[in-house]
Amino acid sequence: HYDQKSSSDRLIKVGRNITATINYADAVSGRDCEDPIARGAKTDASLRRLVEECKTLTRILTGDESRRVPTVRFGKTELQMPIVTLGCMRFQQSWNRPNPTVTSIDQVDKECQENLVKIIRYAVSMGVNHIETALGYGCSELQIGAALKTLFEAGEIKREDLIIQTKGGISSSTTPEQYRQTILDQLARLGLDYVDLFSVHGANTYDHYDWLYNHGETGNLIDVLRELKKEGKVRNIGFSTHAPVDVTRKMISEGDFDYLNLHHHFCGDYTASGDGEFGGS
Repeated sequence: HYDQKSSSDRLIKVGRNITATINYADAVSGRDCEDPIARGAKTDASLRRLVEECKTLTRILTGDESRRVPTVRFGKTELQMPIVTLGCMRFQQSWNRPNPTVTSIDQVDKECQENLVKIIRYAVSMGVNHIETALGYGCSELQIGAALKTLFEAGEIKREDLIIQTKGGISSSTTPEQYRQTILDQLARLGLDYVDLFSVHGANTYDHYDWLYNHGETGNLIDVLRELKKEGKVRNIGFSTHAPVDVTRKMISEGDFDYLNLHHHFCGDYTASGDGEFGGS
């Protein structure tokens, strides 16, 4: 909700939770396998937890209590990463596909950009200081760069307090010169001198490994990442993947990567990682 102190949106969500709990209890009441005592206890526990969540939220909104997302060490980077982070795949007015429609911040709707600034501001206030985007996310980098500029200039957020990550894909036709320039262009769109994390986006196959390490006369693309890391433009390099286990292990074994973003899903997904029923894309 735009007004963080407004209760209207939250009351609707509380009502939905209550309704869902009661509907569940009603739905299972006719099942022979359901113990009525256990069902009642489960329903009571769900409603008690909801009451406690409402009390906690009230304390936070009134300023009587503050909460920040806890952190853990991220890969080999030694960065303290919040366990909930700000993924910005949808932080964009346009996917810019098949042709770019938003190439300048002037083309972004004012309401869209203001909403993006508010989300980043609130996320950081809760300790969610990891902001992740990608070249393939439409005009996300452009809009995030403008939002960060607004927050930096207002003195609300400092660059050193953020963990900024972006990603870029590679292909058989990518040359080292093209790859380097593409990454520098990404930094320019973000308005940053460096990113804390840069990922090879979607390193899903042995082809990706070869483009990095065995690219023949074209030149190995891993050398570009090593150079940018040495120059300080990329603090840590990694890769994101939906790959089967053997591909992921092969990438890790080279020792260049400080971290990886492994897609782990609670439910089956066609883009999940690993060798399970839905593993590997």
